[in-house]
Amino acid sequence: MSARPDLPAAGGRSRGNGKSGARPVKLSREVIVNAALNFLDREGWDALTINALATQLGTKGPSLYNHVHSLGDLRRAMRMRVIDDILEMLTQVGQGRARDDAVLVMAGAYRSYAHHHPGRYSAFTRMPLGGEDPEYTAAATRAAAPVIEVLSSYGLDGERAFHAALEFWAAMHGFVLLEMTGVMDDVDTDAIFSDMVRRLASAMESRTE
Repeated sequence: MSARPDLPAAGGRSRGNGKSGARPVKLSREVIVNAALNFLDREGWDALTINALATQLGTKGPSLYNHVHSLGDLRRAMRMRVIDDILEMLTQVGQGRARDDAVLVMAGAYRSYAHHHPGRYSAFTRMPLGGEDPEYTAAATRAAAPVIEVLSSYGLDGERAFHAALEFWAAMHGFVLLEMTGVMDDVDTDAIFSDMVRRLASAMESRTE
């Protein structure tokens, strides 16, 4: 699930056929970031270059530099957007829910996002998460806020809630990676995932003791 499902490339126009003759679009920073996110899900992080994205948009690489300073600037903007999307998604699905119900729904949404947007998910989890960028580090930390809020319904707060949120994320991320790399192709991943999340949820109660 994504807070911005199926974002159209180039601000609502067709994604294009990848040829240099594709119809050009009116460029803006938002249009470029949207197109880059769609490109990321199709081609992957390493395939993204300014020239490759410009071709998709039906223009030339230098035109993009009027709106993004560099490939690094574009990648940072993409990662910030992905964090915002995940934060919004988890907030929405967890709204009005508490305890096991909220944990199960949020876990399912997280897994669904990773599968529907593999490129964006890889951008979110690509190391280093923050490095020397304090704004990005703060944004990544904020993404845990909806989970921490749900954990408060178990009576967890402060450091205990933060550690529980890290455990939750570690379990989700580890499972998603194994699933996406084909390690679990021969097993019922839905059943295993459901059992794992239920055990995680039931263990939250004991953390208050």
